[in-house]
Amino acid sequence: MIRYRLFEIWRFIAALLIMLYHFGHFAPGGGLAVKNELASLRPLLDMFFIISGFLIFARYGDQVRDAKSYGIYLYKRLIRLYPLHLATLSYFVLIGLLVSVGVLRTGGEPQLYDWSALPSNLLLIQAWGVEDRLTFNFVSWSLSAEWFAYLLLPIILFAYRRSGLAGLFLLLFACYAILELMVLTGIMPVESWVQADTWGAYRTFADFVLGALLAVLSRRSAMTVSARWPAWIAILLACTSMVLQLNIYITLLLLAIAVFLAGLVERNDPERYSYPAFLRSAAAVSFGIYLWHPVTESIFFSYLWSHRIQSHSITLFFIYTGLVMLVTVIVAMASFRFFENTLSGYLLRAAGLARPAAARPAVEAN
Repeated sequence: MIRYRLFEIWRFIAALLIMLYHFGHFAPGGGLAVKNELASLRPLLDMFFIISGFLIFARYGDQVRDAKSYGIYLYKRLIRLYPLHLATLSYFVLIGLLVSVGVLRTGGEPQLYDWSALPSNLLLIQAWGVEDRLTFNFVSWSLSAEWFAYLLLPIILFAYRRSGLAGLFLLLFACYAILELMVLTGIMPVESWVQADTWGAYRTFADFVLGALLAVLSRRSAMTVSARWPAWIAILLACTSMVLQLNIYITLLLLAIAVFLAGLVERNDPERYSYPAFLRSAAAVSFGIYLWHPVTESIFFSYLWSHRIQSHSITLFFIYTGLVMLVTVIVAMASFRFFENTLSGYLLRAAGLARPAAARPAVEAN
């Protein structure tokens, strides 16, 4: 199975930037400029979704054929996402309870603890347009959106199996047209679908379709290029487009070129690492970094920085932020190794879906 290591490092860098953006809200004085600059990189979330669509289609596109295989696929995806979602959600539920009974005077933004939104968070439907604001672990809207896209994978498979690339292109056009229509008619209450979070499921599905299309294109391509630098140039150009706030479809095109090239070179040269060895463990846990960082933000910024340290030093803030980011990465690595992997392995074995252990070679006769 191809590891797609370029995707690993890109998602890791994006997770770090998103974490820095959220931590940057607590910066004193001029330090807020960093947060404001990072806000333009919001389409990096679309990169996450495009890559997810690429990987899901590459892995499950040939496997999901009937109701049984569809159920197995959904089970595997759910046990990958839900345990960590439930763990981080439980933290915010606990903090909300402690705040509500007066044990804690603060636990972050008060609007996070909207108990009427707890059922939608538990059901992972909070990004389907059923809520009007983000609650509890606010970044989990993207999990809800991905779960929506996972559920609708048969639509993508039907379009491809019925009409090939033309079917995927038509579905892609329809998805982005519907997004624009939802914004234009006010159904999606944002200025641009790029800003959608509580309505992020529909944005994510469109990006998933784009990822699936790129997976097919890279698999079929006869190009033999294996150099990584063209893919890096494309992703840097996409980030430049974000910073310059060019039209979102220009950014999407550049992201698509980057993902296509990355998929192509990983297919042609799957054994080469695209980043230093010391980053490998951390790069594999971008999902955990993304979900755990609101927890560390709550502890180290909403509480410790805002109510205990209270420094106006920008230098101290960014040193502190760097240390908290490092702690978050370590927490994500530990969570992946000791919690997520252990639990998902148990759940796979319980369902009879775990891969059989390799048989030991027989001892040679003397």
